[in-house]
Amino acid sequence: MKYAVVEEQGRGTYWHDPRPYVAKLPEILPALPPGARAFASHPEHYDFSARRCVKDLKPQGLPSAADAMDRYELRFTRPGCGDDVLVIRYTGVDSVRITSDDGGAVDLSDYNTVRLDEVLPHGTGCSHELRLTTATVRIECEDLTASWSPTSS
Repeated sequence: MKYAVVEEQGRGTYWHDPRPYVAKLPEILPALPPGARAFASHPEHYDFSARRCVKDLKPQGLPSAADAMDRYELRFTRPGCGDDVLVIRYTGVDSVRITSDDGGAVDLSDYNTVRLDEVLPHGTGCSHELRLTTATVRIECEDLTASWSPTSS
């Protein structure tokens, strides 16, 4: 990630600091497409105590990058909660990269949750990078829409 900080400080212990990214947002927002702008600027996005914060969300699956074909979708829940709480739909997808820290398969256990994310202007749209505990997901697309289920509103 370019601005947000996720540093492993010990086994299973991380330092999370979205403040550098949040400070840069006023400069970044005008260059983002509408859906990405709304998602990145939501007041609860980086509030660790808020219901609509992305930190600690668990991906419900990581579809293959080969399945992207112009559209891509990610679903997230809170560990211990079976209902979907966040769905992100990407349109005009240029690329999807999913990499694990050790080069192996990405484990989608309750441990491998979102640490932080960043939405940045890119090409004709935006990039969305999600840093998981042991992996990174990066999507480049025209725009994205994020919707929260009623159970988390």
